[in-house]
Amino acid sequence: MARNLTITHPSKLEWANDTDVLTLGRGLQVKVLHHNPETEELSVLVKFPAGYHEPAHKHHSSHSYLVLEGTQIVDGERLTQGDFVYGGREVQHGPFDYPDGCVVFSVFKGPSAQHRYPGSPGGEM
Repeated sequence: MARNLTITHPSKLEWANDTDVLTLGRGLQVKVLHHNPETEELSVLVKFPAGYHEPAHKHHSSHSYLVLEGTQIVDGERLTQGDFVYGGREVQHGPFDYPDGCVVFSVFKGPSAQHRYPGSPGGEM
């Protein structure tokens, strides 16, 4: 049965500085667990450093994420381990803050997971 599955061991992957996956940069790191351009699916671990500020933005994809560790502030609400968020395609959301740092597991469905915000290499909103 495992032959019909894609298995990834995140502990064996190195964290990579984000320059083109999410286009957030500034110390953000990612581990791409699965990417299928044909089905427009991307599964990724994202590590936000302590004090990180994520600007308000949009994506050409829907996305969902689960907080694995740390703290994320969403519209004044504190999210911690086990909290889940879903955002639709082309819906502006954020800004988000990560006072203590944070790691999330995120799944994007659509043509691009790149964050679009003023001055973004991924494009404007």
